[in-house]
Amino acid sequence: MSEALAIVKESGIAHITRLQGKLVLWVIIDERVIKGFASSHEDFMTRKGLMHLGLAVMESLARLEIQEACTGEPINDQAAACVVEFRLAPTPAAQPQRVSTRDMIIQKLSNLVSSIDLHYPSLLDIFYVINPSEEYLLTLDVPDRFLAQTTLLSHRVDLVHYLGNAVPVEYGGEGESLFDGDYLVGTELTEQNPQSPGQITASDTQDVDSQTDSGVGAVRTAQVNAVITGSDPREPRLIFSEKIGPPTIILDPEDLESATELCPGKMGARIVWADDDMLVKYGHGVRLAEAEAMHLVSSRTSIPIPKLLSAYILDGAGHIVMSHEEGEPLDNYWDRASEPQQENVLHQLQDYVTQMRSIIGRFIGGIDSSPCRDGIFEGGYGDYESYRYGPYASMPEFNEGVVQALRDRLPPDSRDDVNRPDSAFFTREYIMYQTVRGLRGHSIVFTHGDLHPGNLLVRTDGVVVVLDWGLAGYWPEYWEFYRAMFNPPWRPVWDRMIEKFIPPYYVECEIMKKVFGIVWN
Repeated sequence: MSEALAIVKESGIAHITRLQGKLVLWVIIDERVIKGFASSHEDFMTRKGLMHLGLAVMESLARLEIQEACTGEPINDQAAACVVEFRLAPTPAAQPQRVSTRDMIIQKLSNLVSSIDLHYPSLLDIFYVINPSEEYLLTLDVPDRFLAQTTLLSHRVDLVHYLGNAVPVEYGGEGESLFDGDYLVGTELTEQNPQSPGQITASDTQDVDSQTDSGVGAVRTAQVNAVITGSDPREPRLIFSEKIGPPTIILDPEDLESATELCPGKMGARIVWADDDMLVKYGHGVRLAEAEAMHLVSSRTSIPIPKLLSAYILDGAGHIVMSHEEGEPLDNYWDRASEPQQENVLHQLQDYVTQMRSIIGRFIGGIDSSPCRDGIFEGGYGDYESYRYGPYASMPEFNEGVVQALRDRLPPDSRDDVNRPDSAFFTREYIMYQTVRGLRGHSIVFTHGDLHPGNLLVRTDGVVVVLDWGLAGYWPEYWEFYRAMFNPPWRPVWDRMIEKFIPPYYVECEIMKKVFGIVWN
């Protein structure tokens, strides 16, 4: 049981909190997280896997209820509420004779629901399902008595209307976060230094099985051997993309700390020399989505970019190893280029953008199904990293995500103002929300997301190389233009040049600029 709870805590798929004298079980059906853990724990998807984790959580919940009943804690009743939130990954194209990850999850959850009904029939008395998935709900054999006590909610913030303002801040309330109030986090493990099943060491990486669904950037988690002394050894964890494959180069973190920087004093991720012709971009903000974007560009387009050599996350820090590209930044080159040379640059950029836009996305977010990354989504009140935006399955969902980002910027004591229709504040907010919701009819395309002169190198042969794919992903078709116009131009004429290689969307651009200004001001 202790081993199962350790996995539950690490994955964040379940929490137990207390609201108004009633225990609440929170279950997060996050397909991307579950798939990642299925890669690192070999029995995660077997009969011992998800069911074992679920029953360990139910046993912990039962013990908590018994403890509170015996110690005289003020509780409203002995049964707990259950909140289930679905976070679905985009569905890949069907493949004959292939069982998808979703099918496997549904099968294991069906077994778990039956076991809960058999062994813990009275432990849960009311259910709230957020972002309900028809595919899951129609397939799972949920007892009628559970269904009769189930409320379906379209958005997590709707939970406030049922459980009150004390719900966690992630769900629109004013209570402490799920992690801060989680009873499972305080559960003592009965075993010392439990080992996770299916642990992979550096010497075992050649035996790793690869099982990935087409169209979804799965992430594999492994373990790397480390010589660490002490009573509580902690081994560094290695994560890599199954789309790219296991890293062929893993650099020593200590060597990187003393390596020469390519751009000293640059904000954000460090870029250092790993060899005479090789660079590594690394840091806690570096995502595998960037590496997968580079991999996609190399395999689906003829756009010149640095060659991707290796990509992985080690102890939470992303590493992208790539070739060094010689060239001159576009803003320097432009001043001495002839008019035909300038036209050649614009023609190349137009071709690059056309190639990228020909890659159609089925969701909005990082191409590995990670959340959206942009300044608009980084202005949440408090710790912005505690917020998650996307991926979104459609334009309307993305618009609601932008609206949610606008709401999340407000401190808790100001959020009630939006519920007063007679307030000037509510009117301003309402108009902005409705303006964003009016952005309709846009397709979703692959987008670089940061096409400014500093990310464009011109080689001696006149070929333009595109750098920095950290903001790339699947975005609305207007996003490339908005992002290119967002950066301050190195000269006024640049803003008029952008429409020569990116289809212009001036109205959408102005709306998103205003959203950004509101979020950050």
